[in-house]
This record gives sequence, structure tokens and C-alpha cells, in this order.
Amino acid sequence: MRASDLLGATAYDPDGRQLGRIADLITDVDPDGAPVIRAVLVAPNRRVRLLGYERDEMSRPWLIDRIARWVHRDLREVSWDDVRLTRT
Repeated sequence: MRASDLLGATAYDPDGRQLGRIADLITDVDPDGAPVIRAVLVAPNRRVRLLGYERDEMSRPWLIDRIARWVHRDLREVSWDDVRLTRT
């Protein structure tokens, strides 16, 4: 599976409740050096374009910071183990 197959896909919790659309993937590297999905960023009921401003460690001007926080206010991190791509 490719990252592009996941981005924008609707994510569900293990009970089949809709979480929202996958906006970004959070990965780690396994002992063999292969990337492994650890979590996803989910935006409820809309597509979100992430430009890096949603990350707290990013330094940005005050106005852009306020706008980015407002635009990404519903964005949340969900463990990959708690995500299903189809309703159960």
C-alpha cells in the first residue's frame, strides 16, 4: 500500500464509527530500516491540506500561527492500531 492510497481516505474506529479523513501519516523506522505507520492525523468530515504549520515545533509569524491553529483546530492524532479503513 502507498501513502497516497491512505491520504484522504475515510478512517473508522474499531467499532465502525467514522473518525474523519486521513490528512497525514506519522511513521517510525523498524529495526530493518523499513518505515512503519505509527499513527495518522485525522480531520473530521473534510479534506485538509497540511503545509507544516500544524506542527508545534515550527517557528512562524504570529498571524500565520493563529490562522494555522484555527484551520487545524479539529485535527487529531489517532494510533494506527485504532484505525480501520472500512466499517466493521
